[in-house]
Amino acid sequence: MKVAFIVGDFPTISTFIIDQVAGLLDHGIDVQIFALDKVKIDHNISQKFFDYKMQQRTHYLVWPHSWIERIILAAPKFLRILFSQPALLKDVFNAKKYGRNALSLKLLFWIEPFLGKKFDIVHCHFGTTANKFLIIREILNIKVKIITTFYGYDVSHLFKTKGKSYYDKLKKIGSLFFVMSEDMKQRVVRYGFDADKVIVHPVGIDVEEYHFQSRVNNSDSIDIASVGRFVEKKGFDDLLRALEIVKKKTAKNIKCHIIGGGPLEEDLKKLTTDLNINDIVTYHGYMQVEEVLNFFKNIDLFIQPSKTAKNGDME
Repeated sequence: MKVAFIVGDFPTISTFIIDQVAGLLDHGIDVQIFALDKVKIDHNISQKFFDYKMQQRTHYLVWPHSWIERIILAAPKFLRILFSQPALLKDVFNAKKYGRNALSLKLLFWIEPFLGKKFDIVHCHFGTTANKFLIIREILNIKVKIITTFYGYDVSHLFKTKGKSYYDKLKKIGSLFFVMSEDMKQRVVRYGFDADKVIVHPVGIDVEEYHFQSRVNNSDSIDIASVGRFVEKKGFDDLLRALEIVKKKTAKNIKCHIIGGGPLEEDLKKLTTDLNINDIVTYHGYMQVEEVLNFFKNIDLFIQPSKTAKNGDME
């Protein structure tokens, strides 16, 4: 079986896409990854990305913002389409139908990587990515089952900003829709998705990677860890405020280790100072998943806060 993964940024620090690719490859499924954005590959990327040679399976649909660079890179893509499937060009440059996606030459960068490739299933990660793939599907006349996994913001905050009609085309064309929870399922059904096509399928983990250590902490020291992206819905500010309360009410020596990064990093560090808990909170930055698992060996308590952001974004 051949499966195409349609993703946004790839590879990222978050491991859920990489883990899914690795799992499918372990089951003998041929996976090709089509990424709308390219991320710098550094030491924080999961080792699985390298072990499974995912770079060789990744095709980037990235278009440069510089017009000069865009035209230079678009030329060979234009020629490849011209000599292989010239009829596609009438759609690739159809500004009346595809608007700025055509005028900006973006469609050349989206279409060319798919030429000559066939799949049994297309799996789009995030609804926004699926909507973009529908354009590619239409131009290339791709007739395979489309699975879309919604992860959070794409069926929360996005509904508020784009409106319930944003996914109208996807609702009709999509074969299956995976969501993370019953609450999320109720939300998408309420916005017009067919309940029979919506399946609660949370992102899982390989429990074999987590080695349980039975231990009793009889000391006066408690080590806490929390991991995630520093955005509002992850609730790290609530964790910090809770730590302030605990610090005042216990004689135990508490240490909280926060692993991750993101746009709210400076705000969280300032809040840490304002709450006078710098002495019990340590920010470790990004870590490779293998490093995080090793770090957990010395942790007494893992905390994963979560909440609905002011703009409606939620898990």
